[in-house]
Parts: sequence; C-alpha cells; structure tokens
Amino acid sequence: MKITAIYDNLLKIKLFGMVKEIMKNFNNKFLSSIFAAILFLCGFISIGECREVVFVMNSGNSMNRYDPFHTAAESVIWGGQNLSNDDEVGIILFNDNVNIIRPLSKISEKPVSNFFVDYQGNSDAGAGLLAAIDMLTPKFNTRREIIFITNGEIQKPQSVTNFQAGLKQANWLGITVYHIDLRYNVDPKEYRLYKDQTKDLPINYRELMTTIRTILQGDWHTPHIELPTNNLTKGNLNFTVPINSAEKFKIALLSSSAGKAVFQNIKPASTIQGNFINIFEINSPSTNNFEVAVDYPQGTGLTLDVIPTVSGQLAIDYQRLPLQTILKITPVYANNPESKILDDEFFDDKPINLLINNKKVSGEIQDGVIKVPIDDFDENISLQKIHFEDVGIIFNGNDTADVVVRKIPYGALLITLAGLLIIGGLSWRIHRKNSQVEQIEETTRAMLEVHEKRALPIIGNKISKGNDNQNFSYGGKLLIYVIKTPDEDNVAPREFNLFRMNSAQISLAYILEQCGIEKFAEGVRNIFINPAQNGISLENKSACTITKRDVLIERDKQAELYYNDSANIFSEDDLYEMILQYKSLKPN
Repeated sequence: MKITAIYDNLLKIKLFGMVKEIMKNFNNKFLSSIFAAILFLCGFISIGECREVVFVMNSGNSMNRYDPFHTAAESVIWGGQNLSNDDEVGIILFNDNVNIIRPLSKISEKPVSNFFVDYQGNSDAGAGLLAAIDMLTPKFNTRREIIFITNGEIQKPQSVTNFQAGLKQANWLGITVYHIDLRYNVDPKEYRLYKDQTKDLPINYRELMTTIRTILQGDWHTPHIELPTNNLTKGNLNFTVPINSAEKFKIALLSSSAGKAVFQNIKPASTIQGNFINIFEINSPSTNNFEVAVDYPQGTGLTLDVIPTVSGQLAIDYQRLPLQTILKITPVYANNPESKILDDEFFDDKPINLLINNKKVSGEIQDGVIKVPIDDFDENISLQKIHFEDVGIIFNGNDTADVVVRKIPYGALLITLAGLLIIGGLSWRIHRKNSQVEQIEETTRAMLEVHEKRALPIIGNKISKGNDNQNFSYGGKLLIYVIKTPDEDNVAPREFNLFRMNSAQISLAYILEQCGIEKFAEGVRNIFINPAQNGISLENKSACTITKRDVLIERDKQAELYYNDSANIFSEDDLYEMILQYKSLKPN
C-alpha cells in the first residue's frame, strides 16, 4: 500500500483532519507524505500518566431484549465513577445516530453523572466505534481503551465494513477494544466475527456489572477497598472501612440481580440507585462504621467496594540495616500529622508501587509505613509518585520528595562483623562449660545459618482423606515466575488458565510441564492444586519449602490462595525457586 493511501484511510476515520488541510498546500506527494508522518509522530511525543477510556454502548431497539433492566447504562455509570481522578473518560451511545453523552475529560474536572437510555432505532456499530477512536488522542505512554457494549447485532450493511475497519485502526494505534457481547439466557446466536481483533467477552446481562468490575479492577487497578459481605442477600450489612478519617467515602454495592440498598441512620450527600447498582457518596463522614439494609432476593454475587478520599502528607526517613537500606514513607493525615493513614491491619503486608528516579519499584506496608529497599539507587533519591490506588484510596496531597541517603561502606562493616564473630567463637571455646556460654553457642549457630533460613510462623489445615473441595470449581489463572535455577537460565513468566477445567486435583508438576518448565517440575511432584471457595487450595505433600507472605505451609498441610495471593516455592536442595500467583480471569 502506498504511503498516501495509508493516510487517506486515516483521514476517513477523522483522526487527522488537520493533516488533510496542510497536505492540500503541498504539490509534491512525497514531501506531503513525509510531513504527514512527522505530524503523526509528534502526536505521540506528549507524555501523560492518565488513562483514556471510552465507553461505547448500543442504544438500538434490539437491546430491549438483551438488556431488559438497562444494566448497560448502570455499568457505564459505575465504571466511570470508579476510575482515578487523573483518568479521562468518554461515553458514546449509538443507534441510527451517534450521541456523545460525555466528551473525553478528566474525572477530577467533570465527574460521571447518571443518564437514561431509551432503546430505539437501528444499530450503527461502525459509526459508534469510529467516533470512539476519533475521541481518543494519540499520546505516548498513555493507556487507551474502548469498552464496547452491544448485543452483537449490526443492522446497517455499511456499518459492518466500518466496524471491521475501525478494529484494524484501533489495533494499529495500540487501542485495546473490549467487545462485551450480550446474550439472552441460552441464545444460540453466534455473532463472533471480531473475537480475534478484540478482547471478546460474550456474557448475559446479569453478568455485565461484575464483568465491568473485573475489567476495571483486574486490568486497570482502579482505587477500591473490597470488603466482605458474608454472602448476605437480604438484611442488615455491617462493615468497617479501614480508614479512620476521610474527606469522602464512595460506597458501591453491585449485584448480579436487581435489588436495593438503604443506609441506616445515615444520610449520604448523594446517591445513584438502579436495578443492579447502588452508589452512596458521604462527604466528611463522622464514622467509619456503617450499616446498610440490603435486599437482593435473587442475588448470588453481591460485592461491596469502598473508595475513601483522604488529604495527607508524607513523613519520610530511611533505616540502615546490616545488609540493606530501607526508605520509610509514612502517609499521615493533613489535619493530624501524628495519625497514620495506613495504620490498620487491613493494609499490612500489601504491596504498593512507587516511581523512584524514573524507575518503578515495589514497596510493602507494615504498621502504616511504606518500606522500600533502595540499595540499587544512588545517594540522591527522587520520589516521584506513590500509586495509592494499589491499596484502594485516593490521596489528595503532595506525594513527591527528594531524599539524600549517605551510603555506609559495607566492606568495612563486614570485616568488623567477621572480627566480632571470630572473637565470639574464641570466647565460646574458652567458656564452653559455663551455662551462660551455652546460650552464646545457640545464638552463634543461629547467626551462622543462611540468612534466608529464618523461622517462620506456620499456617494451613491438615490434608483430609476426602476431597474437601468437590463442591467448588476452578476459575482464574496461575502466573508462574521462575526466579532461581542452578545454571541461572532466564525463564520467561508463564500463564496457566484454570477456567473451565474440571474440579479434579491437579499436580503442580503437570502445570509446569504444560508451561514448558520441565526442569523445575521434577521437584514438585507432590504439590497439588485444588479448587476452593474463594480461589484455589495449595496442598503440600512434598519436601519443598512453601511460604505464603513469609508464612510456612508445612508438609501434609494446605492453604488457600485468594485473588492476587502468591506463594514462594523452594526446592528441597534450594537450587530452584519460583513464585506462583493466583489471578482472577472472569467473574463466576
């Protein structure tokens, strides 16, 4: 295809109208094409951290059957409200015409509001998709997604061509298209022409809310604190938000069936209520303990998400350990610097991402303090961003800082430590028979153990003879990271899909062999995976060392891995090490 033909296609989908006007003034086709390419590349130079998301929704008459309760509009409202303040959101409806409900704009500048859809007219899906692509702006390092909700019908012949062309252009421009294709019960219709060009999700309208929730919270890590509902569908739901002081709480109750929820003795500042969604916003809450009356008589998938907005500041220090330097960041409330924002056991041991010296690093929360190893950095530490959305909160305040850390000459420290160990050994030999020296002997032996072999608390239930998990089914996927081998081979991360597998026990060795990791598979023959109520159960019948969050899973015991949980597995000879992480793939 000639260069001029490529740009003609771009002009047809209205991405570069400005290029067309400029090219009119050039007589030389080659020079005009070069100039157009320069303009195109310049569009990607603008660097931004936000995400651009456009919800495109079919509002044609055929949707009356496939979405009788107008769940699509409710899911778009909830989805737009649960993105970060810096994210840009647009909303488009299409039937015979394209209707832009919300131009692309930041959540912080214009919150997503409620809207009503009257399903009528024919479906022009091609025009809706092209309008969404036209709305997204080319930027480097900015995630751009389209969530396309439809019943799968394209009623205008020319629309099919435009839809296919739009998907090709979206793929070329790096735009991800989620094609949510609604079905009605066991409707046999299979309109699946585009599944290879999109993330195709054929579902029932009752699964739409949880599907949008999975996309947002799985792929985009939107801010949310998920709290337990104890499978309650009718009655009073009591819960406590692990934040003691907030400017605002946004509380969302979602269900796979129609229902309602009413706060007890609390009047929220604003509410959004629908058949499948209840959103409450409370400004300046006086408490973090709540009671809600819920009534979802047919519901089986009730979820409770809370997004607190807090104003705070950072207290920053660093700590030198014998072999490591730790950056300590303590988020505190702006109006009470003595009170830690993350000082709740809910946040303990949770990972959080940071941007330091233009490098993404991971920290861990302990007792309200974010701790980050910084030995890989120079003495000048530039903290550029903390991703508070990882722990479910919106942080209003400056999360940047510059820190100067004076490094310690660890060589001299190690020589000093070795000298102390030698002196301690001589003292032990001289005073061996003394009871006090017996205690020194035990201490010295413990110090000489390999630093990784420390005593660990123990979790896990004993393995029963029967199958405790026979009533559960698999869901989600396993991410496998091999991080240590004897020959130091680099093993790329692997993925194993558990969805739609039968509920029988699976050997971890089988999973590794299916993923092409045969070397490691031999040492884990007696580690098994079972389906569990809230994830998977990891069963240890081997001599391997298995830990979950630095807690040991003993031999002949099992422990559950929930969504985003991971386990470290060390081979018996300590020559292999891998991380096994459980991820959710699709709502049940």
